[in-house]
Amino acid sequence: MKPFTYVMPTTLAEAGEAAKKPDTIVKGAGLDLVDRMKERLQTPSQIVNLLPLKTEMAGIAVENGELRIGALTTLTQLEQHPALANRALEGLRHSAASTATPQVRHRATVAGNLLQFTRCWYVRSEAHRCLHGGRGPTCLAMTGDNRYHSVLGWMDCVRVHPSNLAPPLLALGAEYSTVLDGKVRRRKLSDLFPSEPRAQLAEHTLEHGEIVTALHIPVQPEGARSSYCESREKLSHDWATTACAVRLVMSGDTIAAADVVLGAVSPVPRPRPDAAKVLVGKKPSDDLWKKVAELAYAGAVPLSHNAYKLTVGKAIVREALEQAAR
Repeated sequence: MKPFTYVMPTTLAEAGEAAKKPDTIVKGAGLDLVDRMKERLQTPSQIVNLLPLKTEMAGIAVENGELRIGALTTLTQLEQHPALANRALEGLRHSAASTATPQVRHRATVAGNLLQFTRCWYVRSEAHRCLHGGRGPTCLAMTGDNRYHSVLGWMDCVRVHPSNLAPPLLALGAEYSTVLDGKVRRRKLSDLFPSEPRAQLAEHTLEHGEIVTALHIPVQPEGARSSYCESREKLSHDWATTACAVRLVMSGDTIAAADVVLGAVSPVPRPRPDAAKVLVGKKPSDDLWKKVAELAYAGAVPLSHNAYKLTVGKAIVREALEQAAR
């Protein structure tokens, strides 16, 4: 492994200054980074470890009704915090609880889950010359083994985004805060992901040296409830093959507002506003769920080995809707 400088900052300002240096990577728990370094995909000259800043950057608090989640909050802390013990945030709590294994959840951070690199086996292997990795002329998965790859929204690269926290956070209207050059910015979470996910672009839109500090979930309206469902090949320590997060706002027995966000089927987490719009003003029913599931996958183009994602994905949408409406 190439030698590198390891920075243990004592303040966020110190971390931000170090993060701006060339060939520097910022890490939280570093679970994804270790894998990439082992495979020689990344050989940074400097790594900035944010974990010494847990006091400042971890934890969950309610501020004026809004939920603030520190970037270094672990998935276990997120799952178990009493602020998430309500119907409106059930989808986020469940997505955190279902990630990987207990050992991983005790270490993995919220920001790390959102910013992790794609799990495509072509780009994550140094042996392959993949377009997304900047080492080859084409997306190898397009004509190779693409059983876990995109069916929606891909352009010149069929990777899928691996975060299972992103869909429920997007469904809840979350925002995120960052710091760069001492300046704090707060934006919609949807801005964290490229609008056109081309191969030459990263999984996120952060500038070099920009550090995510917190996630913010706005006050949810009365009658809000959410859910998260995913399919996977193994019950534990596996990534989703399809996923769906749903937020419904009920007024009596009628759906007053809705959000539907797909995961694991596109290079970025994929909101489906046209499908969600059909829910508004309707009463929950199996027929409605089926219609919305079809619309959620409208325009899907399966690859040579992943047509199953359409069948399974629609079933996951229906299950997420059913859970949210209970």
